[in-house]
Amino acid sequence: MDMYRVDPVALAQSYDIEVVGTPFIDVDGSIEKKDTKIVLMYNTNSHPNRQRFTIAHELGHFIAGHLNGSTKMFRDQSKNFTIDNYDIQEVEANQIAAQILMPQETVKHLIEDVGISTIEELASILDVSTGAMHYRLKNLGII
Repeated sequence: MDMYRVDPVALAQSYDIEVVGTPFIDVDGSIEKKDTKIVLMYNTNSHPNRQRFTIAHELGHFIAGHLNGSTKMFRDQSKNFTIDNYDIQEVEANQIAAQILMPQETVKHLIEDVGISTIEELASILDVSTGAMHYRLKNLGII
């Protein structure tokens, strides 16, 4: 069911963002302006689902316009990816990441038309954590 899986790297690259995976980063991810280009870095030591969410989250900062200041840089630690974070820019980046990786139309299609009935199955199909899937379903009013 790869047809439902969004590739956040390809999406970031479509915005002309350089995406770099590295084990030599002390946070989950970062995005910054470097001269005329934008570089998104993510920690390759993280679980693959975390890597995907991190890339989508950092892309969310870009989409939301959080990088409009030339010196701004976001370096996100794991705490910024939780539902307990109330920093408005982090909340916005998380919401955009959820929309990227778990689009409402896709989630509803999988449930209503394909017949997927568990959070675990949905999470597996979309390559996200069960926690992220649970939060998305709750946010969409499905559970």
